[in-house]
Amino acid sequence: MSRPGLGRRDLWVLTALALPLAAVVLPALTGRTYFWGDLLYLHHPWRALPAEMLQRGALPLWNPYIYLGMPLAASMQGAVWYPGTVPFYLFGFETALALFHALHFWLAGAGAYLWLRSIGMGRAAAAAGGAAWMLSGQLVRDLPFLNHLSTLAFLPAFLLLGRRPAFLGLALALSFFSGYPQMLAGSAAAAWLIGSARLWGASLSCARAVSAIGSFTRRWLLAGLFSLALSAALLVPALELAGRSRRSTGIDSSETLTFSFAPKDLVQFSSPLLVKRGEFSPAFQWWKTVYWGILGLAAAGLGFFRLTRAAACAAAAYLLGSILLMLGGSNPLSNALWTHAPLLNYIRYPGNTSFLASPVLMYLIARGLSGRKWAPWAALAVIAELFAYSWFAHPAVPRGYFTQAGPLVRNLQRELAGHRYLLSPLALNWSRGRGADFASASLDLKQRLYGETNTAFHLSAVGNFGEPLVPNENYAVMDHLYSRPGLAALAPWLPWVDAKILLTKDRLAPGDLRYLGDSLWQLYGPAVPVERAYWMDDATAEQLPRGLDADPPSMKEVVPVPVERLREDALRASGNFSRPGWLFLSEPFYPGWRFRLDAGGASSNPDSLPALGAFRRYRVPAGAWTLAARYAPGSWTLGLSISLLSLLAGLGAAYARRPR
Repeated sequence: MSRPGLGRRDLWVLTALALPLAAVVLPALTGRTYFWGDLLYLHHPWRALPAEMLQRGALPLWNPYIYLGMPLAASMQGAVWYPGTVPFYLFGFETALALFHALHFWLAGAGAYLWLRSIGMGRAAAAAGGAAWMLSGQLVRDLPFLNHLSTLAFLPAFLLLGRRPAFLGLALALSFFSGYPQMLAGSAAAAWLIGSARLWGASLSCARAVSAIGSFTRRWLLAGLFSLALSAALLVPALELAGRSRRSTGIDSSETLTFSFAPKDLVQFSSPLLVKRGEFSPAFQWWKTVYWGILGLAAAGLGFFRLTRAAACAAAAYLLGSILLMLGGSNPLSNALWTHAPLLNYIRYPGNTSFLASPVLMYLIARGLSGRKWAPWAALAVIAELFAYSWFAHPAVPRGYFTQAGPLVRNLQRELAGHRYLLSPLALNWSRGRGADFASASLDLKQRLYGETNTAFHLSAVGNFGEPLVPNENYAVMDHLYSRPGLAALAPWLPWVDAKILLTKDRLAPGDLRYLGDSLWQLYGPAVPVERAYWMDDATAEQLPRGLDADPPSMKEVVPVPVERLREDALRASGNFSRPGWLFLSEPFYPGWRFRLDAGGASSNPDSLPALGAFRRYRVPAGAWTLAARYAPGSWTLGLSISLLSLLAGLGAAYARRPR
């Protein structure tokens, strides 16, 4: 097919693609908001804290509220540096969420339309393919997964820009910033493979095909290098965090193979109308929500039979390969692939790979309708069917939901006074909400501080759930506390991690702890003063273990030292003792923290030694002193410098090549 130029009618079609978005932004138009799943306990806190920090002029570099404290600048899935999160900096969360959804659903549909037009498809056929992708179950299921949605929105751009390295590199970088690198890698691989297959099919000889694919691959490599440089502001600190996390060597297969497709689940590609009752649920069984509609698949079938024999074989092989990945642990062949193939141990959930089939399905839908006189009516029918499935696909609640604190939050804000709390790991799988009562169940989970919901309320936690990359040392402390056999064994550790309140599901014998009452959970507190830092003499410091293999010293041997947190990434502690000693600080020691000791009118870098795994103790002199700490990560500074220089170089190259 010849490649058409884009004209005014194409602009009208791109504008019209915004109309079906009513199916996904309807709650925002009726005073409601989406809330379920990861949106509640991960994506809201991931967006809320950076937005608040930037609004008050602070860089989002460190998050002291989760997992004892960890780098925020390195959060890939939090998408801290992604330009698409700007609405969250300008509006309330519910409004920003609707704008974010509208932007990325339209970006997905518009990109698909432009790609299909660029390879010769008619307007109606391209609109059908673009709208089918935009309203497919694959994207609709990702309404609560903002990083999935934003990453997949760029997939058509990779297909469209494969021969333009500068623009492709920019699209790859934006996709990386958007928050889900595994889907970025899969999307890029799919786009390269499909682009190479089209070049092979268009070449008249094997030699020309090899030459064309080689040139195409070189452009992709250039684009990849450019994107790596552009995304260095996130990539460099993220690699530093990944290397220090428990997932640096991959994910255990027991977690990797969760949420696999079974062969019977492949009917989910068709329509919710053909799925057994109870098997279709975008809210609960999201990994299986991948429908393209009965009419969409019918159009794809027409497109398949219009292919040449070689192209049909290639398309079938590609789709079968995608299905093999999706089946995960459901059969020996897929299980062996996931167990032994390189890099697959870094990907969670075979169901997440279902997007790989989307480029071929988009193409087949458009191919089946292109050139048909009735294509406009067929396109409208495809859109109408998918629009109906998307309508109220996810539960919604009245706006204002995300700012509802609840009694537990108010209690902790009053009692903690900047100290930490430790929440029972039973929070991961227990709530009073049950069954289909989404609003009741999710409100219960939210008010119980499930996941990272404490972040938005500035409540500091010892342990959390959901962050994909956590420093090994922090996770080891959390795991150590959760593995203590009862309150008696746990009590001696709470003051050393600045845990002023412990929350459990059931009321237990408090032992050495004080029972504080019932506020959604049973609350307990240490019987001794709790602080973020403790002064101790040399003899006591020698008893303080470097790791977690022995109990810490008695609190009778130490003196609490108040710590003033100036902002999320800065703190200081001051003391005045008649003899030299050591200051234990329960702030995780992570690369990028800078410490300054001011004493006797002079400043110096304090000597320090490891203590209790994630923490350190610092040498302090006799007399008055102040220990100040600030998080200024060199990895982020280096990455930001590379990103800015690369952007300037790209702009300079574009200016030099402008038409004269």
